[in-house]
Amino acid sequence: MARADTIDLHVVKNFFDVSTCRHLIEEIRRGEHNSALTYGKSDGSVDERTRKVKCATLDSQIVDQVAAQLREHLTSLREYFDIPVETIEEPQFLWYRPGDFFVAHQDGNTKLIQLESDRLRRISLTIFLNDQANDESPKSYSGGALVFTDLFSGDRREMPGEAGKLVAFRSELTHEVTPIKHGERFAIVTWCRIVG
Repeated sequence: MARADTIDLHVVKNFFDVSTCRHLIEEIRRGEHNSALTYGKSDGSVDERTRKVKCATLDSQIVDQVAAQLREHLTSLREYFDIPVETIEEPQFLWYRPGDFFVAHQDGNTKLIQLESDRLRRISLTIFLNDQANDESPKSYSGGALVFTDLFSGDRREMPGEAGKLVAFRSELTHEVTPIKHGERFAIVTWCRIVG
């Protein structure tokens, strides 16, 4: 008998349309860039052995528009996961280049994370802004897979990148971004929180 898939993902295709994705990619390219921070047991530090990616600072109006569209989706997330999330953290706008990655980790709601600020995270969100492909087309990337692993069952699932697709999952689910082989990967990440 086949085992049921233990990796529960809420997937919304075309959460952003193609023109919005292109616009956000242009804004990420134009923004100020810093190495993304790694959290866990500190207030955040750069550790490129764990997470190697640039995080862009965008105009506050663009950030607010993205956050507003995500807030409109909160009810669907509450219903799907049956979790009373109330708020969404400010989104991060990420630019992965060849060799960039993020090792397997959890985002919150687990004893592995010691930060009080992450204790209230319950749902993690990723929005792909461009396509993952096996070829070397100029607007897509290869490698850079978003991979989920259930540490108890051993189940593993790879979510292909597709422009505009939103993927939501419980924050305690182990996930990673494998190294980029070709091209550039653009994505938005954020987290839904319960009230503490």
